[in-house]
Amino acid sequence: MIRSIDRAYLRDALDSIALQTYPNIEVVVVAAKPGHGRLADRSGPFPLRLVDTDAPLPRSRAANRALDEAQGQYLIFLDDDDWLMPGHIARLAQVMQFQPKALVAYTGVSLVTESGEPLGQSMDSPFDAILQQAGNFIPIHAVLFSRLLLDRGARFDEELNHYEDWDFWLQLARHTAFVHLPGVSAVYRMHESSGVHNDAGPLGAATGKIYDKWQPLWPASRQRALLERVWSAQNLEAALRDSQAATAEQWALRSRQDETLAQQAATIHEQAASIARLGAELAGRDARIADLVGSTSWRITAPLRWLSAKLKRKT
Repeated sequence: MIRSIDRAYLRDALDSIALQTYPNIEVVVVAAKPGHGRLADRSGPFPLRLVDTDAPLPRSRAANRALDEAQGQYLIFLDDDDWLMPGHIARLAQVMQFQPKALVAYTGVSLVTESGEPLGQSMDSPFDAILQQAGNFIPIHAVLFSRLLLDRGARFDEELNHYEDWDFWLQLARHTAFVHLPGVSAVYRMHESSGVHNDAGPLGAATGKIYDKWQPLWPASRQRALLERVWSAQNLEAALRDSQAATAEQWALRSRQDETLAQQAATIHEQAASIARLGAELAGRDARIADLVGSTSWRITAPLRWLSAKLKRKT
């Protein structure tokens, strides 16, 4: 399901669907503005249907329109500026098929710049109900969910213009566990055209609307757990600082040890060179002695050396 405002990025999104290895996909593109450009009736091997509109559709209303139009047993959203790697849907569908009691599965998403350059970051964290309560950490196209959740009342809140996916995940989490499939198989394009990143963080107005809606619905135990997490963060930060200081000290010690070892190695090298020179000198002297002993003059003067030695003993 794609909510589209007819951006140029849409072609990349559709091409990524065409390359999916999962064999049974229906593509529903909901035009979020009138006069949307025409699309082919297929995305690769998969049927594609464009749902037109006579008036601009806000994000949540467009999402609900997509939910009403889609016919699949499993549902997944893809924003028109993001894309999927070829095995994305197949990986998630396999989790759902092998764990029939799980109605939601999600996996990792890589972050790229507006032009598609990798940022070296990804969103691929195990599920954490308290973290989900504090903020959204699951991109919309990371999640495959069962149509059964719509029968239980899950809908996008049309009062929300931002973080409507976060609100939707909070709804789903009331009915089912979120199964995390480690590994990255989708891409999230970071840019400001959506306006979400301009109002991010716990003090943003969009976040405040989510908190105001959900705080009365969270049991006291969940709220205490959130507060406990906040307080423990200070202890974790202190432990991290201590660990960083200890690591820095260890690196400094390692550096000093490396310097000492380098000095010892230089000394050993000098000593080895001295020994080599001495060995060469001794070898040269032994050679000269051998030459002298083996010479004719040495043999001729042998009686004289014997007589001289005898006279010295007598005196």
